[in-house]
Amino acid sequence: MRSARTEMRRGFTLIELMIAVAIIGVLAATAITGWKQYQFRSKRTEAMTNLEAIARLEIGHFGANGVFWGAAPMPPGLPTPYKRTWDAVSKAAFGGLGYEPEGSIVYSYDVNDEPADCACPVGMNGRATCFSASAYGDLDGDNGIAVISYFHTDPVGNTCVSAVGTNPPPIDPLSGNPMLDRPVLIPVGAGSDDY
Repeated sequence: MRSARTEMRRGFTLIELMIAVAIIGVLAATAITGWKQYQFRSKRTEAMTNLEAIARLEIGHFGANGVFWGAAPMPPGLPTPYKRTWDAVSKAAFGGLGYEPEGSIVYSYDVNDEPADCACPVGMNGRATCFSASAYGDLDGDNGIAVISYFHTDPVGNTCVSAVGTNPPPIDPLSGNPMLDRPVLIPVGAGSDDY
C-alpha cells in the first residue's frame, strides 16, 4: 500500500500556468510591435521607389522640354493608412510627366517647381529650374503626416522646399551638406508622423 507522501501529483500549479501565460504575452507584444514597424518600413519603401521614378521622369522631361513638371499632391485628399487607387484626377495631374504608379498606393505624391517656393531662377514658362518631389503618408492612422522628399538642384545648387510643410533638404549629420538627389525622410517634427 502506498503512503500519501510518496504519491506524486501530475500537472501544473496555478502559479506555473500564470508565469507561462505572462511570458507568452510579453513575447507576443514584442513580436506585434516589431511586425508593425516592419510593415511601416516596407510601406515607406513604396515612397522611396516612386520618388526615384518621379525624379528620373522629371530630369528626362526637363532635358526634352526645358521645364520641370509640377503637380499638386495626388491622389487628392488627406493621406490615410489605407491603400488608394491612382484615379483619373491623379492621372491627369501627372499625365504630362508620364508617371503612374503600379497598383494601389498608401502615399500621396507631388512635385514642386513653384518659383515662390524655390531659391533657383525662373526658367521657361515661368517655372523654377529646380524641383522637389514629395510623398505624404499617415501609415499608423494617428493624423500625423510623414514626409519623404527628393530635392533636385539647379546647376548652381539652389533648391525648392517641399510643397506641403515647406521643408528644406535635411542636412546630412556626417558631411554637413544637404541631402540631395535621393529620397530622404524628413526628420520628425511637430505634427509629423512618428515612425
